[in-house]
Amino acid sequence: MQLSHANVINFRALNSADVRIDPKTTLVVGRNNSGKTSFVNLFEKFFGDDDPQFMLEDFSTCRIADIEQARQIFGEANGHEAAGDLETRENLLAKAYELVPAIRLRLTIEYDEQDNLAPLADVILDLDDACFSVQIEAALEVSRPQDFLDAFWNASQRQKFDPIKWLRRNFTDYFATTYRAISPLDGRVTKEIKRSAATAIVSVRFVYAQTKVDDTPGDKARTLSRTFETYYKVKSGPEGRHQSIEQIENALAAASVELDTSYESLFDPVFEDLRSFGVGTITPVEKPRIVSLMEGSGVLRGSTRLQYPSGDGDFHLPEGHNGLGYSKLIYTILQVISFHHAYERAALKPALQVLFIEEPEAHLHPQMQEVFIRNIQDFINRKTPWKVQVIITTHSSHIVASGEFHTVRYFDRSGPDGKVKDLSTFQAQVKATPRGDETLRFLRQYMILHRCDMFFADKIILIEGTAERLLLPDMVRRCAQGLLHQYVSVIEVGDAYAVRFRELLEFLNVRTLVITDIDSVSPTDRKACPPSSAGALTANSTLKKWLPGKSRITELLTTDSSAKEHGHVRVTYQVPEKESGVCARSFEDAFIIANASVLARDLRHLELKRAFLEVAGADPTEGDIEAHAYGIAKRLSKHKTDFAFDVMLLEDWVVPRYIAEGLQWLT
Repeated sequence: MQLSHANVINFRALNSADVRIDPKTTLVVGRNNSGKTSFVNLFEKFFGDDDPQFMLEDFSTCRIADIEQARQIFGEANGHEAAGDLETRENLLAKAYELVPAIRLRLTIEYDEQDNLAPLADVILDLDDACFSVQIEAALEVSRPQDFLDAFWNASQRQKFDPIKWLRRNFTDYFATTYRAISPLDGRVTKEIKRSAATAIVSVRFVYAQTKVDDTPGDKARTLSRTFETYYKVKSGPEGRHQSIEQIENALAAASVELDTSYESLFDPVFEDLRSFGVGTITPVEKPRIVSLMEGSGVLRGSTRLQYPSGDGDFHLPEGHNGLGYSKLIYTILQVISFHHAYERAALKPALQVLFIEEPEAHLHPQMQEVFIRNIQDFINRKTPWKVQVIITTHSSHIVASGEFHTVRYFDRSGPDGKVKDLSTFQAQVKATPRGDETLRFLRQYMILHRCDMFFADKIILIEGTAERLLLPDMVRRCAQGLLHQYVSVIEVGDAYAVRFRELLEFLNVRTLVITDIDSVSPTDRKACPPSSAGALTANSTLKKWLPGKSRITELLTTDSSAKEHGHVRVTYQVPEKESGVCARSFEDAFIIANASVLARDLRHLELKRAFLEVAGADPTEGDIEAHAYGIAKRLSKHKTDFAFDVMLLEDWVVPRYIAEGLQWLT
C-alpha cells in the first residue's frame, strides 16, 4: 500500500499541482518561493498533530480576487430578485457560489490484494474488482456559501468598507475544514469522514530544517530553579553547612548509580539504532549515554544529561560540545526512530506513513548529504515490516545528485501559476528519442560528477571552457549587473555537449543562455579555419542540431536574434565586433579582437606575450594584433587557463560583443 499522488488546489503558490509520490523517497526541488514549503505545510495543516489553522492569505492571490467577484455577482443576483427575474437570479447565484474558492488536498492511495484493507474500510466506495485505489480529500471550504455571500454583500453596503479586512476578520466563521472519501471511478460519489478517520489512514511526521539544536558551549540545557539553588548553596557553604546536606548528597549518589544502570537498559536500543545508521558509508555515530546527575541543587528539575565520550573515551563531555552537524543528524535519526516506535505501539496500524524531511542539508557537510538518502532508506528497510514513504525538500545539489531522475519533482514558478514537473516523465520522454538512452546516461553521470544546481537556479548559463568560467563573473559585473542579484547556475559543458542538455533545459523551463563557439571548419577537409574562409561550415553540434539549426558560417553570421531563441533558451556565438569587421572563431580570438588596443598597450605585463610577439611581430600595434587574432589564439590553444589569468591582470578591457549581447538578454 502506498500514497501515489497528492493533488493540491488553490493553496498559496500552488494553484493546481499534481505531485506523484515515489514508493520510497521523493525529492522535492525548485527555486526559492516555488511552492516546496507550501506543499509540506498543507500536509501539516490537514494531517499534523494540531487542528488545522488557515487564514485568508493561504489562498492563491487570484482566488482571493474571485471572492470579491463572487460578492459583486451576488449583488447583481439580488437586484434581479427585486425585479422578479428569478431565473437570472438563480444563474447568477450558481456562478457566484462557483467562484467561492476552496483549498483542497486530494490523496490517491494504491493497494493490492495482499494488503490489509481494514484501515481503508470507510473510504472504499466502489465494488469494481479491477480498482485498487482510494481517494481521500481534505478541504477548506465554505459550507454555507449563501450565508457567507449574504453577509459579505451586506457588509459592503456600509461606508468605509474594506473587503480584505472583512474577510480576514470573519474568515474562520465561514471557512472550515472537511474530510471526505471520493470514488476514483466517479468523482461525484463522495462520503464525509471525520478528521480522526483520515489521520488514522495517513500518518505523517515532519522533521524541519530549523530545529532547536545549537552548538552553544557548555550545558545550557540545565533549567534549574534559581531560588532553590541559591538556598541550597547557602545551606551547604562552609560557614553554615546544614547537617542534612551530606546525607542528601550520599543518598543521591547511591541512587544515581542505580539510575545509570536503568537508563542504559531503557535507552540502549535507541543508541544502537544511532550507531547502525549509515554503517559502511559514514563514520558511525559515537554511542552516547544518559547519566543521572542528581545534584542537590537540581533535585527538582534537570536531573539528567546527554553526554558524549571524549577522544580517549574515559571522560564524557556535555551535549553542547558537539557541532551543529552532529546534533542535526542525531535529531533527524531520533525523529525517524520515534516515528517507528509510534507505529509499533499503535493498536490500529495506519494504512500508510509519510515522513517529511525539510532541507536535511542544514549543517551537514557535502559528503554526508550525498549518502543521506541512501542511509535513511537503508535504515527504514531494516525496520521490516515497517513501510514509510519519505518526502525530502532540498536545495542541495549533492542530495539531488545522489537520487535518480524518477524520484525528483521539480516545482516550477516560471509562469504565473506554479507547476510541478515529474522527472520520471522527462526520463520517459527522453528515452523515446533517438539516442535517448545515451543522453540519459550522460545526464546521470553529469549529476554524479558535477553540481546539478540548475534545479534551484533563477537563470542558467552553459559555457564551453575554463577561460569563460574564470572570466564570467567579471564579464557579468561589466555588462550585466542585474545578474549579480540572481541565483545563476554556470555549467561548463565543453564544445560538444551543450546539446545533450536540450531536453532537460526545455523541461525545466528556466531562462538559459548557451555561450558557445562558432567553430568554423573547411568544407573540404573539416579542419579548423577562419570564419571568413570560403564555404566555411560550423563543427559545433549545438549550432547545427539545436539553435539556430544552421551549418554554413555565412548563414550563422546573418541570423537575427529571434532565430537564436527558442522558448526560454538563447544561444550566442561569435559575431564581428563592428560592422564589416573580422569575426572570431573562439572566445580567445574574440577577446583579442575586442581588446586589441588594451593588449597592445599592456602586452609587456602578460605572461603569454611571446605568443603575440611570435605571430604579430616584435612591437605589434592595435591593428597588428587585431589582424593576427586568429593565429595568436591558435598559438594559445594549449594555454587557455593561463590566458584567462593574464586577462585578470588587465583593467579596462571590454566584454566581446556576442557574450555581452547574450548576458544582457539573460538579464
